[in-house]
Amino acid sequence: MGNPVTRRQHYRLFTIHKIPSLKVLDFMKVKEDERARANRLAKSAAGAALECDVKVEAREAAKTSKTFTPGEGQSAKESFVANFNPEQKAKIREMVANAASPMEIEKIEASVKQGKFPEYIPPPPPTPTPTSTTVVGKKTVLDMNGEAERNAKKSKLHT
Repeated sequence: MGNPVTRRQHYRLFTIHKIPSLKVLDFMKVKEDERARANRLAKSAAGAALECDVKVEAREAAKTSKTFTPGEGQSAKESFVANFNPEQKAKIREMVANAASPMEIEKIEASVKQGKFPEYIPPPPPTPTPTSTTVVGKKTVLDMNGEAERNAKKSKLHT
């Protein structure tokens, strides 16, 4: 319906010849006499000219085609905008923000460019920060979540 190929002369016979298993075309059953006419057309000079024209048009169309090929054509940014919902976009942003190396970012970008949601890369574990310092004997100990105080109490009990 509305396909420009339907405006070509003999398009129906050409299509029937090219697709031998075709049973219905344009909501009309393909009959044996049509198959015979399609085969005669293909063997004629008119059929050869039609085939040549179709090949030339196909090459031209391929040059300007906007067919999506995974990993080609679209940039990661275009793919990101077009292929992911807001929740996925937020997760991808979080993955990039938590990436431990440029290599991880490149892997995420490659997946996004292909239109695939990147494999989950867990964020690095948080680095514990000292909460206080305690002097034990002559040593100053950094307290990681109260550990130094508990250890100091234990050492006093054993002395």
